[in-house]
Amino acid sequence: MNVDALPKILFALSLGSVCIIMFLSLIAARTDNFQFWPPPSKESWQHKSFLILFRCFVYPLILLSLLEFDISNIATRYPAIAVGAVLFCLGFGFAVRITMQMGWRNAFGEKRGLMKDGCFSKSRNPVYVTAWVGLLGWALIANSILVSILLGFWAVLYLFAPILEEPWLDQMYGDEFRAYKNKIPRFF
Repeated sequence: MNVDALPKILFALSLGSVCIIMFLSLIAARTDNFQFWPPPSKESWQHKSFLILFRCFVYPLILLSLLEFDISNIATRYPAIAVGAVLFCLGFGFAVRITMQMGWRNAFGEKRGLMKDGCFSKSRNPVYVTAWVGLLGWALIANSILVSILLGFWAVLYLFAPILEEPWLDQMYGDEFRAYKNKIPRFF
């Protein structure tokens, strides 16, 4: 395989996967009898498909980021890399911490209780908000158009994810979620 083709292949795989996620999510948002995210159950094809597609989006993105990282001009990019590293670590560090507090199962569509404490008392979606900070840091570090395009898709995915999750939360938690929704902003 041509080494120059590898970044294009990784980009295409990652972009194709996130586009399929977005397409299935759009169908779910526009129809009443189809649910993609959150999945109807852990055993559903939607859950398995989402995990496969998300991994096919993220893993090639990580490899592409490593391939696209230009070490030849690293000295002139120290400030951007330093700021990017701080944003990346803080953003994704908090996103993982908040997800752990919420519980992985709860984060991936299992009914384990409505989170309203801690960061969830300020934002209904603190994982997405902090992940955006991490994505910005990643883009600064990578300094790549291809990587930035994919990270932009990820950011958009997290912008629309709450719209898909809120009907599910309303169905699962009813009045408790509606009261929480009226009190706490979606993002900030």
